[in-house]
Amino acid sequence: MTDQSDSILDENIFFLAGALARKLSSEAEDQFARFGLSVSHALILMLVDQHPDIQPSMLAQKLYLKPSTISRLVQKLEQRELVQRSSEGRKSLIVCTTKGSERAKEIGGQWEQLKENKKEVLGERYMEVLSEMISNALEKIES
Repeated sequence: MTDQSDSILDENIFFLAGALARKLSSEAEDQFARFGLSVSHALILMLVDQHPDIQPSMLAQKLYLKPSTISRLVQKLEQRELVQRSSEGRKSLIVCTTKGSERAKEIGGQWEQLKENKKEVLGERYMEVLSEMISNALEKIES
């Protein structure tokens, strides 16, 4: 039973979205701590592995992060020799190193495990519907 004083939280999409994001992010951060990477670092590494020569601006767009944040995250991945940046004219391009590609594959396995764990808790159909609803909401908010 919900306390009436909590109704502002129960009906507040801003609070609920943030609470869900914090809970899921915390679980993911715990998984990737063994790699010494944050969730954002892990996602960037996987995207760079899937899209060689990706531009930082595309990473920013895909991850809903500021370009300056992407630069900082990529810099750490460079320091760990997981990615390399190169320039092509005015464009900056990012590729995985061999070490980075190997790590990206390990991380991909961890993502799959995280998703499977959530499916066990929430159910596969619930996960599909929730993911679709969140994705659609992001698209509508962007336009």
